[in-house]
Amino acid sequence: MLDLAYSQLLDTNQELRNELRDEISINKSYGKKIRSLVKELEQCYRTISLQDNTIIVHEKVIEKFKSEISDLQKQLRILQRDKKFKDENPANVIDGIRGSLNTIRVTLQNITAERDQYQNILNDENRRVQDLRNQLGDSRNQNLRLQRLLDESRTQAERITQIHTDALNNEMEARREYWQLA
Repeated sequence: MLDLAYSQLLDTNQELRNELRDEISINKSYGKKIRSLVKELEQCYRTISLQDNTIIVHEKVIEKFKSEISDLQKQLRILQRDKKFKDENPANVIDGIRGSLNTIRVTLQNITAERDQYQNILNDENRRVQDLRNQLGDSRNQNLRLQRLLDESRTQAERITQIHTDALNNEMEARREYWQLA
């Protein structure tokens, strides 16, 4: 009886050790994955920051071009109203201003297209960051579940060990009483 209980205790203990070893290995694996995801998340933040700065610079250039266009349009209106200007071949000056305006418009369109591309990249990176956050949260939740299971297994092992110890003590007490009576 004692050998059977002790053998069962050893088997249970070995099973729990194997489970504990597996849980520790899984926890280490998740730890590595979490560190990798954190590094990737930090890289995404750096990329987003750089792209955000580029977008800000382009928006400033766009504002500058808009201001220049507005100034050129004002100058054109002033020149058209100026009587002295009419005598100096306004067609050539107006054509020059129109050419400058067209150049500025094309440049503005190119910058706007480039800004849109950066905005799309920024949106993609933001989605990627959110996906990484979700993966990180899932990994943490799974790690917590595994930790809870490990704690439950330890508690169960302690209970089983206590039951076996109590049974062993009871059996030893019963044998003592038996030998004292005999």
